[in-house]
Amino acid sequence: MVLRLLETPQSSQNTEQSTNLIFSYIERPQRRALNINKKFSWIRFWGLMDNNNNHDNNGNEISDHFSINKKGDNQKFLKEDDIMDQNLGTDHFMDLIKIKNEREKTDWLIKKYMLDFIKKPLKPEEFVELKKREDYHTSLWNIIFGQFKEWENPIEVSNYKQKLQKESSFLTQKNHNHLFGNRKFLSIVHQALYPWLYGFHYHSFSDIVSSSNGRGIVICTGNYHFKYARSTIDILRNVLNTELPIEVFYNGERDLSLENRNLLINEFENIYLSDITNYFDNNIVNISGWAIKPFSILASRFEEVILMDADALFLRDPIELFKEKGYQEKGTLFFRDRTLFPGENSASKWLKSWLINPLPETKELRFWNEQTEHEMESSTVVIHKIKTILGLLNVCKLNEYAIRQDVVYNKVYGDKETYWIGYDMARQPYYMSSKPCAFVGEVVDDDESSNLEDKKLCGHTAHTLENGKLMFWNGHLVKDKNIGMYKNELLRFEAYAFEDNDKNWSINLACLNLGDTKEPIYFDEEELEGKASPLLNNGKEKKEETS
Repeated sequence: MVLRLLETPQSSQNTEQSTNLIFSYIERPQRRALNINKKFSWIRFWGLMDNNNNHDNNGNEISDHFSINKKGDNQKFLKEDDIMDQNLGTDHFMDLIKIKNEREKTDWLIKKYMLDFIKKPLKPEEFVELKKREDYHTSLWNIIFGQFKEWENPIEVSNYKQKLQKESSFLTQKNHNHLFGNRKFLSIVHQALYPWLYGFHYHSFSDIVSSSNGRGIVICTGNYHFKYARSTIDILRNVLNTELPIEVFYNGERDLSLENRNLLINEFENIYLSDITNYFDNNIVNISGWAIKPFSILASRFEEVILMDADALFLRDPIELFKEKGYQEKGTLFFRDRTLFPGENSASKWLKSWLINPLPETKELRFWNEQTEHEMESSTVVIHKIKTILGLLNVCKLNEYAIRQDVVYNKVYGDKETYWIGYDMARQPYYMSSKPCAFVGEVVDDDESSNLEDKKLCGHTAHTLENGKLMFWNGHLVKDKNIGMYKNELLRFEAYAFEDNDKNWSINLACLNLGDTKEPIYFDEEELEGKASPLLNNGKEKKEETS
């Protein structure tokens, strides 16, 4: 008696990718035992099977590609002795030859080659294996729900959202014996990757999708940064007059006092308060510090989210961020940090040790090309949850307690690089602004020096829209919220300038050195006479005094 594997043609790009993916997970001794090589379409065993029929994605009936036969017919054969020689065991073989139908054969293969791998707990540092599971998760997701496209048509996004709501119930199914093919695989790997996601606020993936609607702003704060958050909301509502709803997340009852919560509710309209500790399994994620930010995006009531720090200060209505072309095409908008400390570093070395085939977006980053240690500045992050849910889930994965504490935060500074890294791991295209970061504040001359190179701009990191208009900065209105003597002293905002190389910064990184050739850009009349004029007029006064 012999075991036959029938060769099958590749029917799609997804098929080929999934075949190679599954092939890579099967250990070499097992491959040799089954005489498997890449010309066999493993995807036909499980990959294109629907829960309710034996047809592939193209509507073709799936034949018995895995069968017991006494005749060779010029096919690849595996004899019983060969199986026993490879330590697969007589019991496994006898179980195999008793299999009667295609689905039972599929389940046997799943159990034999995949389930142990998927369910095996990973150590925080095992990023090669974590990356494989994320690849696997994305591949299966795209086959079942459709691959991410650069959706600008609201109807397409709406259709995709409805599909996720109607067809995702299997993701949280505990008894996998009632699932087959791709759905069984995806359900198992999904639960293994995100064990903290369900059983608290959400009980199904549909709960996440259906509770995410419209556009809004998310701000995370506790008592420590409350005065900045309150001021930021006041500027958004009463200076910029934004109509976007605002959701404020805090981390437990002790993080934000009831008094402060009541202040926000009583002072501002269209504002919501949410305790992040009620949403996920805190025994696993143990949210604290920077980690609250990506989890708050995921937990927010909005489909399109502008996450902003409590001390981010906007000069224009944040709704303009949704109009940026990069965001509309890819569902994300990330902003660049300063270019600092070029050359090979431990962070880039670590990343390249396991991120073998990065996305085109990543290959263009300064971080990847070792031009800077800091790529992204996360004081403002714009994400379309439905379009880019795979990337967002993986960003949260990188901010789980064990992973962030043992690995990620030891390699990069807080949460800020986990956004683009997470999206790349999930093979989710993202958009990083092409504009270099700016610096905004007051122009300072050293009166005791005759050297023109001592001229500098001191203040905060800022960012512009693609049209070059200054949009926001990080650091609020004070000189430095982290230094006691400066945290209550207002900064004069009179000009801004763009960085052009790593040598521009002062030793303490508080000032941008202008030298004798770089002139700052003083705020124009449109900015001074617009909605943000109360924030900038003190800069104009200083400019007039010195002219």
